[in-house]
Amino acid sequence: MNYQDTLNLIKSRRSLYPAQMDENKSIPEEDIWKLLELANYAPTHKITEPWRFQVYAGEKLIEFYDELIRISSTWMTGEELVKLRKKMDERKSKISHIIVIIMKRDEQERIPVQEEEYATACAVQNILLGMGPLNIIGYWGTGKASFSKEMAEYLVLGPKDKCMGWLQLGVPKILPPDSARRTPGDIKEKVDWK
Repeated sequence: MNYQDTLNLIKSRRSLYPAQMDENKSIPEEDIWKLLELANYAPTHKITEPWRFQVYAGEKLIEFYDELIRISSTWMTGEELVKLRKKMDERKSKISHIIVIIMKRDEQERIPVQEEEYATACAVQNILLGMGPLNIIGYWGTGKASFSKEMAEYLVLGPKDKCMGWLQLGVPKILPPDSARRTPGDIKEKVDWK
């Protein structure tokens, strides 16, 4: 792989949402395993490999969204909660799989917790980069519920582990043109060369 191949792969990565997903198609389980294998090659200081994943599909995916609504109802009320329920009900029919992203803290705490989070984020980036060639679209979602005590309890996390959100994945109906991807600002304005 040369520089241009790498650049093209990175430039092709983008977040796509349920409206662009085909509700009549599901991602083959073997392709989910391929994405998870890519995650397993992330860099990891002291080889702690802190990334953990919980995969939800079918009835378990519906249960996950119902739990997300229940957790959110501890701080949401009225119209806000009604909107969330409607949004989650729409997702239940469009999303093929959810991959919950978990940082499992090194029991010996040999490195700072931030390094464990960074390694987990690198694992997720590997997944995101591998989705396109497998005809998978989706995005990394977070929010108040993902970082809540209630979510940690639902996921049965250890006291030092952390939910870092979830990937909501599906099969595309029709991909929008490449021009829909944002063009980043000039890197020269973000670097102080010394």
